[in-house]
Amino acid sequence: MTETTKTSIFLILAVLLFGAAVLTRPVVHEIKMEEMIGKPLFPKFNDPLAVKTLEIVKQNSAGDQDIFRVTEIDGVWSIPSHDNYPADAKDQMGKVAEALVDLKVLDVVASQTEGNDVTALHTLYGVIDPTSENASLGEGIGVKVTLGGAGDEKFVDLIVGKETDAKEKKSPEDPAEPAKLRYVRIAGQVPVYVVEVDPSRFATNFDQWIEKNLLDISSLDVKEIFVDEYSYTIELEMTQLGAREIIAPTFIGDMTFGYDSSASGPEKWTLKKWMGFRGTKHEYYERKVKPEEELNTETLDGMVSALNDLKIVSVTKKPSVLAKALREGKPFAEQTGTPDPSLRKSGFCLVPNLPDLRRGTGERTQLLSNEGDIQVRMKDGIYYNLRFGDLTGTESEIPANNDTNTENSEKIPTTMGANRYLFVTAEFDASIIPAPEMKPVPEIPDGLNPDQTETANKEKEQIEKSNQREQERYEKEVEDGKKRAEKLTDRFADWYYVISEDVYKKIHLTQTNVFREKKKEPEADQHHEHEHEHAENHEHKHEITEPKLPNLPGTDGLIKIPGLDEKPAEEPKTEELKPVEEPKTEEPKPVEEPKTEEQPVAEPKTEEPKPVEEPKTEEPKPVAEPKTEEPKPVAEPQPSGTQNE
Repeated sequence: MTETTKTSIFLILAVLLFGAAVLTRPVVHEIKMEEMIGKPLFPKFNDPLAVKTLEIVKQNSAGDQDIFRVTEIDGVWSIPSHDNYPADAKDQMGKVAEALVDLKVLDVVASQTEGNDVTALHTLYGVIDPTSENASLGEGIGVKVTLGGAGDEKFVDLIVGKETDAKEKKSPEDPAEPAKLRYVRIAGQVPVYVVEVDPSRFATNFDQWIEKNLLDISSLDVKEIFVDEYSYTIELEMTQLGAREIIAPTFIGDMTFGYDSSASGPEKWTLKKWMGFRGTKHEYYERKVKPEEELNTETLDGMVSALNDLKIVSVTKKPSVLAKALREGKPFAEQTGTPDPSLRKSGFCLVPNLPDLRRGTGERTQLLSNEGDIQVRMKDGIYYNLRFGDLTGTESEIPANNDTNTENSEKIPTTMGANRYLFVTAEFDASIIPAPEMKPVPEIPDGLNPDQTETANKEKEQIEKSNQREQERYEKEVEDGKKRAEKLTDRFADWYYVISEDVYKKIHLTQTNVFREKKKEPEADQHHEHEHEHAENHEHKHEITEPKLPNLPGTDGLIKIPGLDEKPAEEPKTEELKPVEEPKTEEPKPVEEPKTEEQPVAEPKTEEPKPVEEPKTEEPKPVAEPKTEEPKPVAEPQPSGTQNE
């Protein structure tokens, strides 16, 4: 091949490559502001039901990507980032679709014709793609929202940036509030637009995409709470054959609380039973509440409230073998085999041959939890078993609001908290269902006339029908309870749930947080001071204060409230001689006040020494009469006090 031929071939190839480059280069669309304003940014997206995938990507405070996906598989929405945990996407997806369908352009603030420094332009408006190389700059990073259909079809591929400074436009949803205007751009394109969009609808928090009420209960249906307080440690014992693992449980006791949702205040709660273990043989005995203690109803109410809306922050999938055994309802005794490592990792331990200390029926295989269990017993016979495991080693970062713009959210304080594993199972106990109340069916006696026989047969038939309805009611409730337990078991079987430490502290009851010291009653003297004041203002109630005066330890209480000195006639009842003297020396008012109401009272105090014992025999009268017949009953008791003093 000659050099000329080679050169020609190279020229031809160069032309072809240049042509290919031209044909495959990105198409830059010239944007005319007057043409874009008022038009939908994504004109082809008009059917929210066609959406099959949602992906939201943003940069977290550590500079890493947070990717959240929701996908519809076989008609069921799931979250791939959390082992395809079922998503309650109906409401949340509706919010996303509503925000993006018919999203109109309000303004075009920048296009590719306004400068060559595209990166600086996008940084300025906060629309840097978080999945691009420019995200490493750490500034102006937006939130990428992608809605797709079946296959690789994309309906929306949007980058949401900073909030605009314009506040004059009003929101159509609430005219009193300014519209939430944001800078946005279509991924892969240069122009930056202004649209009205609420970024809080693009939530990436796991708990916002799942069923809110994990247990699916109402506090109105709670019947009892059973608390099993214990813990365990794993110790290593060295033997000739090597190290041997020993499970060392510490059993503390259990408590059963009755709950009546129809009652109010502290009356909702009753302590039905409190049992403990003592001695080296772990004797199971009943404990009593100390006289100075009472139930901490605030803690108990807080626990029921948290259960009513139990929030989880994440999940971890259980091994399929364990999940299958739980679905089939196999007792833990049949699940021993090789211990599942996920149990230990999560803070749970399957222990064979563990003595049943409560029943005293020998040994059996038991599932122990690192921080004990609680059992929520419902009126419909469902028992929820909640077992508390170890800390997960991760923390939850919760922003103060749902602002999805990274640059803004970095300025918002976040709450970091530890998380803990939760193992949930459900079962059904038919004994909770009220047994059918059968009325006795009468026998038709002989010797009745036709009318009597007909009446008796009708009554018998009515009773039999009533009994049948009662039996059917019972059987239906039992059947419904079994089906519900199966449904819940299928729901819980696959997952170790993760709850925040704050939620754990609310629902984890112990003997230290369910009891408290009784609220102290007012001191006795203070209590009787109020009785005296009440008696002075209402003369007809003097007899109420009489039996309480002997309980006064002295006159300290009376000295604290000078107004009580105007009733010195009551003091002889207690044979307390000092109460009259102290008011005189310390309180000038007692002398003046009696003068306005009981002038004869002040003078006899210094004259008559005798009647010290008479008030004991005439206790009702000296109190009731001083104000109506002041000269007679008061003159005798008061001198005795002053004379002896």
